[in-house]
Amino acid sequence: MDSTTSVAIGSQVPLSFNQRFHLEAVDSGSVWLAAAFDVDGPIVPTALAAAYRLLISRHGTLHSSFVRRDDQIDREVHDPDRLILRPAPTIMTSTSEELRLLLRNELDAACHPFDYPAFLLAAIDREDRSTIICGFDHVHVDAYSMSIIVDDLHQLYQGCLATPDGSAADSLPMAGSFVDFCAAESEAAVVTSRDPRMRAWLTFFDEHDNTPPAFPLELGLSKGQVAPQAVDLRGLLDAETTHDFEALCRRNGATVFAGFLAAMAWCIRELGGGPQMSLLFPLHTRRSEEWRGAVGWFTTNAPLNVVATDDFIDSVQRTGPALRNAVSLGEIPVPHVLAAMGGLRPQRNDIFMVSYVDYRPLPGSSAHENISAQHISNATSADDAQFWLSRTDRGLALRTRYPGTPAAQAVIGEFLDKLGQFLANINSPQPAPGSGTSLMG
Repeated sequence: MDSTTSVAIGSQVPLSFNQRFHLEAVDSGSVWLAAAFDVDGPIVPTALAAAYRLLISRHGTLHSSFVRRDDQIDREVHDPDRLILRPAPTIMTSTSEELRLLLRNELDAACHPFDYPAFLLAAIDREDRSTIICGFDHVHVDAYSMSIIVDDLHQLYQGCLATPDGSAADSLPMAGSFVDFCAAESEAAVVTSRDPRMRAWLTFFDEHDNTPPAFPLELGLSKGQVAPQAVDLRGLLDAETTHDFEALCRRNGATVFAGFLAAMAWCIRELGGGPQMSLLFPLHTRRSEEWRGAVGWFTTNAPLNVVATDDFIDSVQRTGPALRNAVSLGEIPVPHVLAAMGGLRPQRNDIFMVSYVDYRPLPGSSAHENISAQHISNATSADDAQFWLSRTDRGLALRTRYPGTPAAQAVIGEFLDKLGQFLANINSPQPAPGSGTSLMG
């Protein structure tokens, strides 16, 4: 679908920190997130157009845009009631490879943050089972938002099939607007270095020379170099083994995420990366019910040091409280941290990070399996390693993004194989504390 609106109106609501950081670096290329899900039978265009329109009207960030004026970036808003959706030309493809290339090119062209709309709404029409696709520039969404969008759009499309009068949205709960969240964020009281959480942030960056820590293993890039990204997708644990791993972690005062980080640090240590894995990790800022069903970039970051010892259980017991403390540091807005430290001295474009999303409690997750819901990410360049751990009813899966150098492919491959083997064997008989025996022995 192509879309046009009336002239945008200037907004006094400031951009969020993530939005401003993203827009200031937009010359590095399009960064979009997309999702797809299946529906039975061929697409009914009128119902899908109505569902798309309701989706855009429902979420404030989807009827806002951005404009650069000299050195300033401002927000503008569009009236969703005056939005006009026009069908784009139908394109025929004959192979899956041709379809993938077409879809990527369309997403690259449509999802640009200084355009409106900065998203693509499309569908793959088939006689038996069709696929609905939506992609958005990162300025409007995070990974959590994509799950919300799949749930909303799935319900809205089914509702519009049944009742074409537009009442499909009436069955959905109210959703807050990310624009309102940005306004509230801009009015937050400044946190100073007198706050112990701020002092912990400053200590972390002081230990790392005011630069985000890098992945501890060598990836074959000199300072300033980048490479086309490589991606590794793999299942780590099935549902039953994940449940067992969770039980082990909880017995030792940790979550699945804390246990996974301890396992990462243990494997990095085994490969010569040192006994401490330092990183920043993203966490969501949906701290009130108002934002539970809202679409937007609701994420911040927190710093964490994970220590790997000879005894993995000891590492888990250390990582659990360390992660809980780090989550409390995430309550300090990142702009306040940067102001207190006088700014970062980044050595890379990417930041080594590990993300964790448990999709099971998210809106609509119970239907994901039946509708073949999928998250789709863009392919760009990379100069550090990044990891996305996800949990579904199937268990744990990991997506790894890293620079596609020969050195990185060898190192990341060895690391991921070791990590997978380690986690698979983690519920085997445990060594005695302090014995120095690895769980893989």
